[in-house]
Amino acid sequence: MSAADSLRNFITPLLPGWRIQFGRWVDGSKTDRFAVLRPAGGLPAELVRRPHFTLMLVGALDQPSGEVSAAANSVIEAMRVSSGDLVFMQPGEPVYHATDDGRPVFEIAITTITN
Repeated sequence: MSAADSLRNFITPLLPGWRIQFGRWVDGSKTDRFAVLRPAGGLPAELVRRPHFTLMLVGALDQPSGEVSAAANSVIEAMRVSSGDLVFMQPGEPVYHATDDGRPVFEIAITTITN
């Protein structure tokens, strides 16, 4: 199983009701919430691999940013407790921005170690 698959399997149960996407955000209904896992490179691929990812949480239109922030923080706390199928997982602090139509977005940088 790839690091991306392991990470997706880890976050999916943490975000019930969110549409999980990989690679890029494909917008749908403005009332949907999206969790977009994107590869972000990493260190050179050797025996021990260190792939990096970003997780972008896009809230629904008119959803309070505090709710999306709480979802981001729950993912971060879960990663601090367990690495799932990965050897190691370390999230960064969530970064806030908004979409052009005002939906709240929190983005989390994630460093992993796998072998």
